[in-house]
This record gives sequence, C-alpha cells and structure tokens, in this order.
Amino acid sequence: MKGLIKHSLVLMAVLLTGCVSYSQHELPVVQPWPPTANAPAQKPTAYVRTTAQNHVNGGPGNAAVGAPVVLWEKAVADSYRASNRFSRVSTDKVDSDLYVDATLHNNEEYSPVSAFITGFTFFIIPSTAKNTFTLETVFKDKDGKELGRVKKSESVRTWMHLVLIVGLPFQADTRDVVEALTRSTLDEAVQRKLL
Repeated sequence: MKGLIKHSLVLMAVLLTGCVSYSQHELPVVQPWPPTANAPAQKPTAYVRTTAQNHVNGGPGNAAVGAPVVLWEKAVADSYRASNRFSRVSTDKVDSDLYVDATLHNNEEYSPVSAFITGFTFFIIPSTAKNTFTLETVFKDKDGKELGRVKKSESVRTWMHLVLIVGLPFQADTRDVVEALTRSTLDEAVQRKLL
C-alpha cells in the first residue's frame, strides 16, 4: 500500500507540473494597424523569406526546426499580408518588387543548475527562463540592392513550478510575439520609407 501511495504522489507531481510564459511587452503596440502613412498608389509585390535560429545562453545559433518554426514563418507572412501594403506576398521565390529576408533569433537564457534543481525536485522548487526574440529584417529592391535593415526585440519570461498548472490556459503564444515584432518592423519600414 505504501508503494502505491508513493507512486501515486510521484505521478501526481509529474502530471501537475506546469510553466507559465508571458511577454515583457517591450515593444509599443503599432497604432494604427495596418499602417496608413505613405500608402503607395500602386502596391508592390513582395517575397518574404523567414529563417529562425535558436541560441542558448548567448551561444552560437542553430537552425530552428519543427512546428514552432512553421508557425513563426506563417505569422511573419500573414503580418505582411495584413499590412495592406502589397498586392501580393509570397513565401515562394518569385520575381517581386521587394525582397524581404527576415531572421528570427530565439535566445533562451537560463541557469542550468536551477533547471536541474527544478527537475530533480519535481518542480517543487521553481526556476525561470527568459527567451529574447529578435527579428532582423533586410529589405532589398528587385535588383537586389539593399534598401535598409530593421531590428526589433521582445522578451518572454517563463516560470516553471509545480502549482503553475493552473496558468496553462493563460500561456503566452510565441506566434503573438513574432506578429508584434513583424508589425513593429513594418511600421518602422513605412516611417523610414523602405517600402
């Protein structure tokens, strides 16, 4: 009986562990959206290429793969489409008036010792991690001449603790962070007349 109780407690601790992520909201909200300043009479076409890299504690970048990357790429392209600045936005390489090369860097910063202690204690002792998302965008004309660069950053803080299972429904979606970065990039590009 004691073994059953012990196994049940361990199983319950593992199943009830949780983490909550929330954005630091370092970027101001772009108002109005879509941007209306300097609206072109004839909307250009755009080719948007998005790549993503993961960094751990400031280390070298590794190509990010998997479902989150697909969602991030879609968030970038959808933001360009929603901006109403282009007659066509393509993620397939086709002849376009504007070529956009967006690189998303996800730098995760955490203490390996704290993470180990949190895992070893089945999330009874909490720990935290910080992801800084940086979107570096290069705008080029149809001849390949660079028009300008825009760099924007936003941070997401994640807390890991046993009782945070109740916070899972309020989890920050990194697609929203990427969308905010892209909107802020587009807003600055419009102000600097890169589009």
